[in-house]
Amino acid sequence: MKKKFLALLTFVLMLFIFVPYVPSYADSSNGTPRVTDDADLLSDSEERQLEDKLAKISEKYKCDVIIITVDSIGYTDPNKYANDFFTSNGFGIGKTNSGVSLLISMEDRDWAVTAHSKTTKKGAQKIFPYTKTDAIGEAILSDLSAGNYYNAFDKYASQVEKYLNQYKMKRIAAIPISFVIGFVISLIIMSGQKATLKSVHTQPAARSYLANANVSGNDMRNGITNGANGSTAGKVAAGVAAGILLSIATEQFLYSNVQKTPRQTSSSGGGSISHSSGGGYHGSHGKF
Repeated sequence: MKKKFLALLTFVLMLFIFVPYVPSYADSSNGTPRVTDDADLLSDSEERQLEDKLAKISEKYKCDVIIITVDSIGYTDPNKYANDFFTSNGFGIGKTNSGVSLLISMEDRDWAVTAHSKTTKKGAQKIFPYTKTDAIGEAILSDLSAGNYYNAFDKYASQVEKYLNQYKMKRIAAIPISFVIGFVISLIIMSGQKATLKSVHTQPAARSYLANANVSGNDMRNGITNGANGSTAGKVAAGVAAGILLSIATEQFLYSNVQKTPRQTSSSGGGSISHSSGGGYHGSHGKF
């Protein structure tokens, strides 16, 4: 019975870790190409290669990744123009309609990297804050300025994939500590079932159930050492105690407040950021 319970618990843990990250290969754009080269900056073969690369990234990470080149956007904000194109052409994957776009407008040599999703709390806008859209713009700026458009677009795709993968790995690593503690506690309980209950008495005051608040660090370390040299339950409990000590030692860092200010992108014309009042997109843009 104990082995079956452990097997079931392990299976549930594995599902919890891996199931959310099984890729979904949903169609996202109603047949619209992910590379729209109206400014004719690419050869046919270059366009096909980028199409293939963007399709693989989009399907793997459930986030539409597209490139748009045009001759002119008039007086429209570059990020807004990109979002209008994104939504009107049916792009966006999943419940959040996530996607990332690179817009190039040749008339005034504008570039824009835009994150699209229904909310800033989920999807592409969460994965790509202004610092990321800025960084992608900086990574491709020199190639854009030199007219190496295929290289710039290929770097854009690689940068987007890098940040999508980093976000995925971060989520996999961030297993809720409460789940892990629950797993450890279940092991302690099962190990303790082998022991005989002795001297069970009701305590008149709840204070009796609490550990002495004045226990020193040496006392705790000694307790951990003795537990680790004892029974299986003692070893597991020692591990939990060590984890608690580490948690206490790092609590100030984990819960400190960090304020960040979006960094402006360096470019020949100066960089800036844009967002929608309705929360449908945000991004960075500049000149090349």
